[in-house]
Amino acid sequence: MAKFNLNGATAIVTGGSRGVGPYIAEALVRQGAKVALVARSEPELEANARTLSEAGAEVVAFAADVTSAADRRELIDAVERRLGPVDVLVNNAGGDLQREFHNLTEGEVQGVLDLNLTSAIMLTRLVLPGMLERGRGHVVNVSSMAGRVSFPYTEAYAAAKDGLIAFTRVLRADYRARGLSGSTLILGPVGEAGAGARTADELGLKLPPIGLVSPAKIAKLTVRAIRSDKAELAILPGPGKALRALMDRFPGLGPAMNRATGTAKTMATVAEHREREARLAAAERSAHEGSPPWNSDPRQTFLARAPGAGCGPTGES
Repeated sequence: MAKFNLNGATAIVTGGSRGVGPYIAEALVRQGAKVALVARSEPELEANARTLSEAGAEVVAFAADVTSAADRRELIDAVERRLGPVDVLVNNAGGDLQREFHNLTEGEVQGVLDLNLTSAIMLTRLVLPGMLERGRGHVVNVSSMAGRVSFPYTEAYAAAKDGLIAFTRVLRADYRARGLSGSTLILGPVGEAGAGARTADELGLKLPPIGLVSPAKIAKLTVRAIRSDKAELAILPGPGKALRALMDRFPGLGPAMNRATGTAKTMATVAEHREREARLAAAERSAHEGSPPWNSDPRQTFLARAPGAGCGPTGES
């Protein structure tokens, strides 16, 4: 395929309020793209759109919950009315509860899967017909090394992110000959704007001494993935592809590394804190509503409890 020209293209970036989302939007703007920033956190979203628009770029904030089927449909309609047909979709929204898996309700597990996997699949499905009609389009799915390194307390999150890799591979194989392609960014630990840094600040923790990738580098590689049609980019400190292959060849290496770097201990502290938060929130809802906490909407319960308004172990918003 020829290099993808982003000048004048319409791009959607989910998870646009924090994390790596705003950095990806800025990188796309520098290539001449019109950007729709999407997130639930409306004040931060509007502020980011204003900042990017100050240089003359066309950036519009769209407040939407990507786990809602109605919101997804309304989002695509609104973006195409305002900015034109969608050429690029960056599925960056993601998050995890950072709690022990056996303590999660079925609704909370489903919420993690909806946010990190189902929303990306369904948004892709909505933009696909228009892309095929025009013979042009690119979908970028932001995944994670969480499953590869057995990152603690991320069972559902890691499953969803690995699912994104499989989804993108098949999508790419089925539609590339018709002008539509896809890329997966497989993120390791992210510094500066990453969820790990925010969690550490929130709890007053010292991050384990492991290498971090900057959000600016992730944004730069997002543009590269689109323009050069890269299938997968493992974005890790050092030789990303080699590290990923090593983890796949030796599955026990990830847990050993987590123990050696102190990651396992740090995440145990985080999980304990999140469990206390969850119990307190459940008690407050029960007292306020006058009903047991298990009677509440499980999807809304997940969205309300997700730390940092939806933050994964890597750097999504």
